[in-house]
Amino acid sequence: MLTLIYRQLRAEPIRTATTIIVFAAVIAEILMLEGFLAGLYSQLRDAVLNRGGDLIVTQAGITNFVATRSILPQMARLDVEGVDGVRLAHPLTGLSVIYERDGRRTPIVVLVYDTAGGPTDIVAGDATPADRGIVIDRSLAVKYVLAVGDRMTISDFDFTVSGISTNSAAFLTPFAFISYDDLIDFYWESDVAADIATFPLLSFLLVETQPGSDPKDVAVRIEDRVDSADVFLPKDLAARDEDLGREMLGPILGLLLAVSYGIGVLVVGMFTFTTVRGRLRTFGVLKALGFPTRSLAYLMLFETTFLTFLALPLGVFFATIIAAAIQALAPVYLILASEPAAIVRTAVATVTFAVLGTLMPLRTIARVDPAVVFRS
Repeated sequence: MLTLIYRQLRAEPIRTATTIIVFAAVIAEILMLEGFLAGLYSQLRDAVLNRGGDLIVTQAGITNFVATRSILPQMARLDVEGVDGVRLAHPLTGLSVIYERDGRRTPIVVLVYDTAGGPTDIVAGDATPADRGIVIDRSLAVKYVLAVGDRMTISDFDFTVSGISTNSAAFLTPFAFISYDDLIDFYWESDVAADIATFPLLSFLLVETQPGSDPKDVAVRIEDRVDSADVFLPKDLAARDEDLGREMLGPILGLLLAVSYGIGVLVVGMFTFTTVRGRLRTFGVLKALGFPTRSLAYLMLFETTFLTFLALPLGVFFATIIAAAIQALAPVYLILASEPAAIVRTAVATVTFAVLGTLMPLRTIARVDPAVVFRS
């Protein structure tokens, strides 16, 4: 049977190549959606884990780092550092602003840090902002053609780009980093000064524990002493942010993924049906030679599955190239198209496509009359 499949595919090179390319395009589409979801969740996790610290202190009742507003009392840092087992508590403030230039607007999360919590992957310039300096995510640099040394005006306050970082975006929103000295100047000199009471001075504390201390025990002691705070292990807070992403965007993207699976079944079924229609005389010959309908159905199933496996690496290649192009043009989007888990899921899905797609022309195969061979 494998010899028959090979000879049939070799006899129709154009149809075979077209089928593989179309199957690969369907696989690439699915991998792009899978990769977008995986990238979104990865960014949400990294937004927390890249800040450092053994514990993260938030405002009481706040259980997320991204897309939430946390305001801690100014004395909370002293209270936390007075807890047994705490070595240092690094302040971190987050505020949401809009960057506007050339008629375009982009929401930005500005992270204000002192000794921890700053950018981790610098591709240009310095990691530490200079006086009135700002470190921006590469997506902002690409979108607005910004380079180190350029002026960046936010709410009528002029910053100078000190550095450009990567892996500093989450929830489709880029991050920027400034110092606390510049935060005060920004509050007083920008056009947000009228609403300064609504802006935080301290959002989070990144806690370093004493060597030998159990972070979980230290977290309990901090919560017992500081009523205005909740304390999380970074991995737990990162998991909560990932859950937030799944809750808000998961259903929409999951629906798109389900539609892509449906399209995959229809595409495979359509090509299989067209192949069967084009081989009616061949099937008639095989039936005249004694091949039962079941054997012909297995023949089409093996052929479709074989083509699908040939298309899988090509689909991964297509998805990887497209993902790289998108990230080059818009780095705020992280698409992990070649993630092993996504490839495995897609491979299983494509095999399912082959099985379901082969079911569509079964009736046509069953109704093939061997006498068709003897007709002109």
